[in-house]
Amino acid sequence: MDNMKKIMIILITVIVALAAYALYFFNTPQFGRAPSGHRLERIMKSPNFKDGVFQNREPIVNHLEDGILVSFYKFIFEKREDLRPKKSIPHVKTDLKSLDKNTDLVVWLGHSSFLLQLSGHRFLVDPHLSGHVAPVSFLMTAFDGSNPYSVDDLPDDIDTILLSHDHWDHLDYSTTVALKDRVKHVVTGLGNGEYYEMWGYSEAKIHELDYGEEFILSDDIKITFTPARHFSGRFLKQNPTEPGSFVITSKNRKFFYSGDSGYGQHYKQIGEKYGPFDFAVMEDGQYDMQWHNVHMLPEEVIKASEEIGAKAILPVHNSKFVMANHTWKAPLEELIKKGESFNGEIVTPLIGEIVYLDSLPQTNMWWRNIN
Repeated sequence: MDNMKKIMIILITVIVALAAYALYFFNTPQFGRAPSGHRLERIMKSPNFKDGVFQNREPIVNHLEDGILVSFYKFIFEKREDLRPKKSIPHVKTDLKSLDKNTDLVVWLGHSSFLLQLSGHRFLVDPHLSGHVAPVSFLMTAFDGSNPYSVDDLPDDIDTILLSHDHWDHLDYSTTVALKDRVKHVVTGLGNGEYYEMWGYSEAKIHELDYGEEFILSDDIKITFTPARHFSGRFLKQNPTEPGSFVITSKNRKFFYSGDSGYGQHYKQIGEKYGPFDFAVMEDGQYDMQWHNVHMLPEEVIKASEEIGAKAILPVHNSKFVMANHTWKAPLEELIKKGESFNGEIVTPLIGEIVYLDSLPQTNMWWRNIN
């Protein structure tokens, strides 16, 4: 009986210790905090906020065959073929600090992160320069070669961070904290400012927008926050903040970034109201029929690009992390196949390669060289 009591005491002690650690861990700064105060008051006035959460304009239905817990277990532990490349992802280590700020260009930094220059302004979009995409560093690690840049490699004069939404693969805690004193503005959807304020950004830098609202960066640059069909949240609560996309209008061109989004009517509406676009960065990757409404299939990327009137597109959200069941090459390979009738250009640079917006490079099938 004494042995049984000892076992029970040890078991209870372990459970209490694990619970205490979990409570501590989930309250670490990287998880952020819920919007409050004036920020929450503004959120509650949004027509897109109802029943305590942000609502999509078109319903989202996920079809996880075995439920979320079993599906997550299978995703993490089941063996599947060609999810990761067998060789290092090729990249170019461009000296970003030496770029001429007055040249309009895009540099893909991996996954959905990119450096954008328009009309003498520098934008850093969804900056994620960590080698993992989870609260712990050993889960969902980056492909070899896909994470060549650090914050130290970035130019010191970044005018604006654009954040599409708060998921771990877009809003990276360590990158965001390291950039705190190197950016002038942050433009994002409603609620996301709470993360930045908690992580040390002055409130004067943070500009939160609802769909259709604008931030005038200068006489030459206007940023409009536009819809996306997606969801938000960094842990248990879903949709506490507003995910979206961006329209950037400069004196010379129109630019669009889709953020993460399933296909929906919003693309046609964005095209009719703000398009056509000279260049668009479009999400293409981490899709599955089980969560079809929140990420586009390659053929839908093409359809959405046509509806917004994009003259050229750069596909992102691929080639860095395993976040879906498709092979790592599928997003780019299928996009090229489905895009044979696309009237615009499909630009597929190496990570770190400069894409000059006045002279687009030919499509580079770099992934075909990796067996």
